[in-house]
Amino acid sequence: MTYVMLIMGVLVPVLLAAAFLLGRHLPPRRSYGPALSPVTRQHIDLFQGGLLSESAVESAKVHLRALLERGEVEAVEASLRPGMHYVVQVRALAEIGTEDAGRILEQQLQRRLSEDQLEQSWYWIDLATGLRSLNREQSLPHLLRCGEAAGELPLGHFFAAETVSFLSFAGYLRQPGSPLGRAALRVLHRALEGLRYGVPPQLVAEARLGEVIENLWDNRRDPVHPLVVRVLAEAMRLPRRAPGTEVALGDERSEQEAFRWQVSRLAALEAVVGDYLQEAGQQLCAALPKASPAEQGDLLQALADLRAEAAPVVLPLLTDPRLAHADLAVEVLTWSRDPRVGPWLRDWVSRHVPVVRRATLRRWSARRRAALPVPYQAILRALRGHPSGETESFLVVAARDYDPTFRAAALSSLGWWQPQSADLVLRTLQTGRHDPSADVRQAARAALARLGERQALQWFRNALVSEDPQRVHEAVQCVASEGLTLLWPDLDRLADAEDAAVAHHARECLERLGEELDRKRSR
Repeated sequence: MTYVMLIMGVLVPVLLAAAFLLGRHLPPRRSYGPALSPVTRQHIDLFQGGLLSESAVESAKVHLRALLERGEVEAVEASLRPGMHYVVQVRALAEIGTEDAGRILEQQLQRRLSEDQLEQSWYWIDLATGLRSLNREQSLPHLLRCGEAAGELPLGHFFAAETVSFLSFAGYLRQPGSPLGRAALRVLHRALEGLRYGVPPQLVAEARLGEVIENLWDNRRDPVHPLVVRVLAEAMRLPRRAPGTEVALGDERSEQEAFRWQVSRLAALEAVVGDYLQEAGQQLCAALPKASPAEQGDLLQALADLRAEAAPVVLPLLTDPRLAHADLAVEVLTWSRDPRVGPWLRDWVSRHVPVVRRATLRRWSARRRAALPVPYQAILRALRGHPSGETESFLVVAARDYDPTFRAAALSSLGWWQPQSADLVLRTLQTGRHDPSADVRQAARAALARLGERQALQWFRNALVSEDPQRVHEAVQCVASEGLTLLWPDLDRLADAEDAAVAHHARECLERLGEELDRKRSR
């Protein structure tokens, strides 16, 4: 049985209830049902335990095999068209298993079959599954290149999981300086991250992740590589989650033993890798000023993963209007303890954004305007890490912006510390609670819950026990992302829920809350 079939029964409730377990890049919607394409609905049914029609697969095999035997490869390729029959044809070619069949599947990776990102993700997973069932190791470079594009798409975690399970995958990790080596590191990071977002734990044993990380550690090189740092940081999250993750394995003793063996190899590295990651931040910062734009992106992402102090390097970079990753650079400053950061960010905005004037514009008369010269949304969100009376006043004004995107960002940064002007902040949040925008209302409600307001806390408690699975998933996600630690006991109860997807998500969010508390204590 291929890896994809192992996630039957795990992914479906997630698909229907919370897109963030598939990947955190789907746009927010109130309901996903009506928007799903027929191909996506077909795959939901398959992942739910449905089976492809054997007669349809056999019929496709007869037709495709006849074409291949006559050497009509182009006719086979032409017959592979997007739609509900695509997975049938891919399965048929995988079962035919000839060299031509494998090469045809491989070439399909280069096609863009749909503008629907979710549907395109399914097609790529179908192809990756077919190629791995053929043990077609020569296709791995093509999968790695495709993984660069698929990585940020919905279901990219699952495509990555198929890719890292190829036997020859680990060999590419020994070449972190090559294009395929960098692609392999990104795909491995995505697969490891996927274990927190719905990828079944069978991947740990099937891809021998403990051995893979052990070999990556043994073959690390100087200077510190940002992608290696990201992979190691993500891998070290697995041992802590292992007891809860193992629950999804059920009573299969062989799977449990294989899982534990791989996790034990990661656990043995925790201390030394922890020391390495603590020291890596300084080296990443030192490399940042001279790095190319692409390299800067990797360095900033690694610094963000580490929550490293980077203000002395990042602040000068932000003065360059050509900086390609300004949003990411600002995000890194969220966790800085440098007292210059808050005033610097506020001053940067004040020189380029008419904050007060924007707050007085009529929201319903707002029209499209030119892009702002600073990453305003990222700055508003980063200011949550820099408490002061001045920051509080700045956020209160920004919370009246005519654009709901910026109102939500400003409100989301309130309530992380006890307000210095409590009446003003609470009035601002109460206003946000009745905003026309759902995102703004949610940001205000979360900020009030952080401050312990009973009505807001009760709203989340009601959502956590809702009979609507999607509402439960959304509430759990919000509790974790908004740092609502007062709801920890409610989330803890959900960790034992009968719904496996809800229980998994609740356990993951408890771990995230715990990690953030540990970071605060260490700072």
